[in-house]
Amino acid sequence: MRSARLLWIGGLSALFTGAACGGTTVETTSSSGSTSGGSTSVTSGSSSTTGSGGASSTSSASTTGAGGAGGSASTTSTTSTASTTTGVTTGAGGAGGGSSMPMPVGCVTEVGAGHHKLMCLGGIAYDLEIPAACAAGGCGLVLDMHGFTMNADQEDLGTQLRALGKQHGYVVVQPTAPGLPPSWDQAAHVPLVFAFISDVAQALVTDPSRAHVMGFSQGGGMTWRMVCSHADFFASAAPLGALAGCEFVGAKVPSREVPILQVHGRKDNVVNFGNTAIPQRNAVLAHWGNPPGMVLEDDGAHKVTRYLSPAGTPLEFWEHDYEAGSFLLGGHCFPGGVDVGQSPFQFGCTAQNTFVYGAKAVEFFIAHPKN
Repeated sequence: MRSARLLWIGGLSALFTGAACGGTTVETTSSSGSTSGGSTSVTSGSSSTTGSGGASSTSSASTTGAGGAGGSASTTSTTSTASTTTGVTTGAGGAGGGSSMPMPVGCVTEVGAGHHKLMCLGGIAYDLEIPAACAAGGCGLVLDMHGFTMNADQEDLGTQLRALGKQHGYVVVQPTAPGLPPSWDQAAHVPLVFAFISDVAQALVTDPSRAHVMGFSQGGGMTWRMVCSHADFFASAAPLGALAGCEFVGAKVPSREVPILQVHGRKDNVVNFGNTAIPQRNAVLAHWGNPPGMVLEDDGAHKVTRYLSPAGTPLEFWEHDYEAGSFLLGGHCFPGGVDVGQSPFQFGCTAQNTFVYGAKAVEFFIAHPKN
């Protein structure tokens, strides 16, 4: 009975060997309109935990099927009914710093405004949200990755990144891992997902100083691994309830310091706070020379501590006591997630939350472009 229940827990990375998805229908929805200004101000809490599959530094579930660890699959299927927008970028935001036209690159066969579903190597599906204001290039870019058993749509219920991207000028990429249930393998999938996000940046001429990465649970572990492997690409990162993914020792360190917003629930029943979040935070701080922390907020239900490296790079550690509706998950949830009440296995925190994770992440991204 216990093992059956664990099928639904988003952070268990080691329970299943996933089979790659295939034959996913690709849908495209065009949209119009412009981004609206304004920013969302919130406070957030974070905590981390370990549970089954949570203590190891890399996800141990392997993925079989097209494109596995070697990324050798050649099947790419994409169809679309939306017309392509080929506006000319004129500004400083463009990746090339001059005029260029968004053009399809690799699996990124749609560059027009709207919501697109694309398939690429390794059986990974990608939801790509291109705001109308970003179709001509020059916007920021956010990679947002789901947890175990989840998909891109469920991740968006937790983060609301598609709407936030439209509001603040970010192209949003939300991949769905292969397998039933969907499961990320850091070693196999980080290279494939990074190849796709790199193609998005090139195809949509995004601003190279505003590329960011975030994710929940297994997707949080993928986030840490992206920081370790591709610090030169990402300006900042925001892992939530994350598995470990970057050792910060020896050769396994980022090529540069990356601002981090680390959020984790102290009551997380899946990825244990004390066994995973604290060691991951401490590994970063040790690599930075163990700078002291400054408590910014503490209302008993959440606490925010900011650490600054000698170079001034921040790690903001948000720990909270919010919980999901399922006792199996406990604090393994999205503060401010909007799926509460929609499913017995919702991942949104049910209590009154001081902050909204997705809005807090975007606020952090806006404040920390790459210099």
